[in-house]
Amino acid sequence: MGCLPSDATVITQTVNALLLRTLALLQTPLSVLTLHQALNAADQALATASHFHRFDLEPRAHLYRGHVLRAWGRWRAAHAAYVRAASARGQGFSGTDIRGLTRDCIVMIRFENEREARLRRTYTAVKEGREGKKGLKAVRFSDEQRVPVFIRHDSQDDEGTRSNTSSSH
Repeated sequence: MGCLPSDATVITQTVNALLLRTLALLQTPLSVLTLHQALNAADQALATASHFHRFDLEPRAHLYRGHVLRAWGRWRAAHAAYVRAASARGQGFSGTDIRGLTRDCIVMIRFENEREARLRRTYTAVKEGREGKKGLKAVRFSDEQRVPVFIRHDSQDDEGTRSNTSSSH
């Protein structure tokens, strides 16, 4: 599908406007709604660039998708978007450290994998303990502390019993 020069300009402006909206949304206090809106804008930019075969604009859309997904904590999807954005070039993109962004995602993916493995091991150990298998045993601590009470029969005051913690007035 060929584009007239004026069509190419309109497509570029549309994609850039959507990416600018994505960036603006990422600069606001993030909520689930804001992240959905930002991802939607980046997805629209990518769809527009792809539909009109503007392969020069696609990497930028992937880059912004990666930023949204990273802010959302969706590390695998962010990593995939950054890998696709690796060819991002042009004004405003020369300072983008794609390797650093993908490296950060990989670190977080490993962290989440380790965390999930620890949780699975803990769950399995607790489950086995409940089923009566040898392994972990539950230990309960009481909040109450028993203190011996001494009664003095020769006391002139009639206070009865006193604990060691003293209730002097």
